[in-house]
Parts: sequence; C-alpha cells; structure tokens
Amino acid sequence: MSARRSSLLRIRFLVERLTAAPNSTDQTVDRNVRLLSWFNFFGDFRMYGPIMVIYFAQVTGSYTAAASLLAVKMLSSAAFEVPTGVLSDRLDRRGTMIAGAVVMVAAHLGYAGASGYGLLLAAVVLEGLATALWSGNNESLLYDTLLEAGREEEFPRHSGRVNSMFQIALALAAAIGGVIAGAWSLRTVVVLSVVPQVLCVLVALRVREPRVHGPLESNVLAHLGSALRGIRRNPVLRRMTLVSALRYSSESAAQLSPVFVAGLWPLWALGLWRTFGHGVSFAGFRVSGWVIGRVGAARTLLSGELFDNVANFVALVKPTVFSPVLLGSPAYGMSTIAQQTLLQREFTDRERATMGSLASLLGSVLYALVALGAGLVADRWGIVAALLAIQAVVLIALPLAWWVHAHASSHPAGAGEPSHFGGCDKRT
Repeated sequence: MSARRSSLLRIRFLVERLTAAPNSTDQTVDRNVRLLSWFNFFGDFRMYGPIMVIYFAQVTGSYTAAASLLAVKMLSSAAFEVPTGVLSDRLDRRGTMIAGAVVMVAAHLGYAGASGYGLLLAAVVLEGLATALWSGNNESLLYDTLLEAGREEEFPRHSGRVNSMFQIALALAAAIGGVIAGAWSLRTVVVLSVVPQVLCVLVALRVREPRVHGPLESNVLAHLGSALRGIRRNPVLRRMTLVSALRYSSESAAQLSPVFVAGLWPLWALGLWRTFGHGVSFAGFRVSGWVIGRVGAARTLLSGELFDNVANFVALVKPTVFSPVLLGSPAYGMSTIAQQTLLQREFTDRERATMGSLASLLGSVLYALVALGAGLVADRWGIVAALLAIQAVVLIALPLAWWVHAHASSHPAGAGEPSHFGGCDKRT
C-alpha cells in the first residue's frame, strides 16, 4: 500500500512540475490582457474629446491658437516616436507603459488648470510624449506576453479584444461629456477627465513584464540602425510598414467627415453617427480574432481594405442620406488587427518597439502631408473632393496588401501566413 502511495506521489509531483510553468505564464497572459483592456478603456475615456478645440479656443481666446495646439501635439508625438521606441526595447515594456501613464496625468492636469496658451502648450507636448511612449510599446507588451507563454498565435484574438475597448470608451465618454458640458461647463468636463488617467497609472502598475528580449546592441545608434536594416531587408515587413503608414494617413478623413455628414443629416444626428461608428468598429475589433483564425491575417487585411475602399467611394461619388452609414465599416477593426498581426510576426524580438515606432513615425509624417493636401483640396473644390483625394492615397496600400497576400498563399507557414525571411530573423 505504501509503495502504491509512493508511486502516486511521484506521479503527482511530476505532473505538478510539468504544469507549473505553463500555468504561471498562462496566468500572466490572462492578467496582462485583462489589464491592457482596462488600460485602453481608461486611456481613451476622455470626455472632452469632441469639444477639445472649443475648450482650447475658450482658454486662449482664439481658434487659430487652438488649432496650433493640436498641430504641436501631433508634432511632439512624432518627434518622440523613435526615442521612446528605443527606450522600450532597451529598458522594459512595463516601465515605459507606466512612464507614459504618469506623463499623461501631468498633461491632463495642465489642461484642467490652464488659464492661457503657455500651460496648454506644455500640456500638449506632454500628451505627445505620453502617446509616443505607448506607441509601439503596448502592442509589443501584449505580443511579448503571448510569446513568452508560447501562445503568440492567439495575438489576433487578444489584440482585437484589447483594442475594442478604445471604441467603447470613445462612445461612452463623448455621450457623458456632452451631458456634463451642458449641465456645468467645459472646464468641469476636462477636470473630470483627469480621473480615468489616474486609473491608468494604477492599472499599469499591476502589469507584469514579459521576459523575451534578445541581446541588445552596444549603443542606441547601433540599435536604431539594426532596426532600420531589419525593415529594409525584409520584403514583407517593408511593405507592411508602408501599408500601416498609408492606413494611418487616411485617418485624417475623420477630421473632415463630420462636415460631409452635416450636409446630409441634421446637426443633432452627428452624435448618433459618431456613436454608430464606434459601435461598428467595436464589433469589428471583437470578431477580428475569429476572422483571422479562419482566413488568415493577410487575406483579412486585403479583403478589409477592398471593402472599405469600395464602400467609401460609393458613399462619396453619389452622396445620399445612406452615405454616412457606409463610412462606418466593421472592416476597419478587422483590418487593423490583421495589420498589427502581420507586423508583430515580422518584428524582431529585441527591436520590436523600435520598429513599431518607426512605422508610426512614417504614418505621422504621411498623416500631416495628407491632411494638409486634403485641406487645400477642400478649400478649392469642396469637402467631397477632399475625401476622395484621401481615398486615392489609401488605394496605394492595396497592391502592397495584395503582394503580402500572394506571398502568404505561396509560402504557407502557420495557417497560410507569411514566414520570416529576408534578414529579419527572430533573435532571442
């Protein structure tokens, strides 16, 4: 009897040893995914979002000054992109995430307490820095967490769920912010928006750091050069970086679309249109993991881009009362997660955040150029022509996405996805 009990104990001990490590990493995955979801929700729960320009104009006394603050925010984010990406790779993901959250709180305190242009200027620079600290880092943290647990193939599903929280936050914050602004004041809305950013700090402190970084280069410039060479030598990564930048530049249409919609729907319905768009995007993000699992990331990206381009051209070429509905596409969320999945699979472990920041920097530059060009077109030929011009730029991404799709079909690797090649090896 004792021999049998001893055998059972040995078997139990072996089972516990075999299952202890996976359970630990699985718990880290569950924890980080849950925390990243709440982090995204609180981070974008900004009740002042729809009235930001109005608030800036109220404080500064000038819409020109308000517009300049928005421009400075974009420029500061672009300027900090690459340095913060290198920081994330050379230090750690969790620390970079916490730093961004603390800086974002400081930015919102500046917004809430500003009495003139000077403090608002400092605040928008801080927000640009915080945005850059998160850009590239947070997606890398999620992918590294899954990679450490050997579950990187689940990235589309978890990334879709994490990013869907942005859309819920935007929809709820806009509705609540409008009510508070009507009942009290714009400044009250901005002051209350500090609270979710403080909650972001508390959430970030609970995140666990994944340990999958490879050996680092001896200095920052060598690290940056290695990341640039990795992008240049990898045909898939090179094209996907361009696709990412082109798709980001198309978001400049979001600034002009309300003008187009206002010509078709009553002014009071603009809020409903925004809420509908966020709801549709939420649905797209939530189902993206399932869709990518069924058809692959490359095909999802190509199909989504084709659908969006056709829907947008139909809406714009012959505007009707139904056109605003066509501008809100569920394909956006699925295409975005497919794009992130393809990029993360090609990024190297030791330069993941830096490569992501380089892609974001290129996207910011293209965004500025496209927004400026669209503004000039709108002044000369009208809002529809401006939106069509933006769509024409996005069309450039289609042949690039088609190449990636064709490569995935001819080089099957993990359910038809592109394999790593071209000098961008997965160094650990």
